[in-house]
Amino acid sequence: MAEKIIPEYIMHYFKENPKISRNELSQKAGISNQKARFYVQVYRSLNQKNNNCVKKGIVLFDIHYPDHNKACINIIEKAIKVLKPDYLIFGGDQLHLDCISHHNKGKVKLLENRRLYQDYRGFQKHILDRLEKSLPAKSKKYFMIGNHEYWIDRLLEESPQLEGLINIENNLNLQDYTIIPFNEMLSIGEINIIHGIFTNKYHSEHHLRVYQKMLFYGHLHTNQVYTQVTPKGAFPRQAVGVGCLCNKNAHYLRNKPNDWLHQFLIFYLFADGSFVYETPIILNNRTIINGKVINGSEEKI
Repeated sequence: MAEKIIPEYIMHYFKENPKISRNELSQKAGISNQKARFYVQVYRSLNQKNNNCVKKGIVLFDIHYPDHNKACINIIEKAIKVLKPDYLIFGGDQLHLDCISHHNKGKVKLLENRRLYQDYRGFQKHILDRLEKSLPAKSKKYFMIGNHEYWIDRLLEESPQLEGLINIENNLNLQDYTIIPFNEMLSIGEINIIHGIFTNKYHSEHHLRVYQKMLFYGHLHTNQVYTQVTPKGAFPRQAVGVGCLCNKNAHYLRNKPNDWLHQFLIFYLFADGSFVYETPIILNNRTIINGKVINGSEEKI
């Protein structure tokens, strides 16, 4: 509502500092003190009643079905029942899709019993349908395209005659989802989510340096956080790499050591767009949510 009355460039200053005074707003925005007073009054009146309203969200990165970790999915199902989130976001690489991977071209043995149709049907039944049963009816749902889902587009570039037959939206029931294209960002309030792009040693610093926003991403299957120095009173800026929900000893790693971590993201969003977050780690098939131990080895909560 505030965005409809207050111009976007003025809202920028309220997002930076919700308690900004009319004099400071007038100075920073280059508007009259009278206009600044009006915008401050409108902003505060619209946000006063709802300022403590909190919406909850769960973000899942790198499931890589059918190479998902079953205990992790059990925990996510139980977390949804406990938190009753307003948002459920699949953050990319939901499916592994090694049956069409360009990395496996000509490697016939690796493709034994691997079928795209089976991957779609299995993900729909064992992940989408299962998690949606526990999700509140009014929850907003997002499906981000990761680099593995993007392999579908790469295959269509080689075989355009398959257009309409192998596309994700034609094989999964995503009618109630907002699909976020590959490498594009999902923004909810001050929260910004991408699948992940940079893979260097200090990838969280690299992501933050490029995007200059409070950012969460997956792709690397591990946890890394970089916090930027900001002026006094400014909204904090971090880039947070969140772990994965797939099996940590993938077949192509051949038992090689890695830094993969089972983890997911929970956020609590206030009406003014600010938020707090947590990134529960799953160890030995267990995590803790709301002070309660959630065991992924047990099928029922």
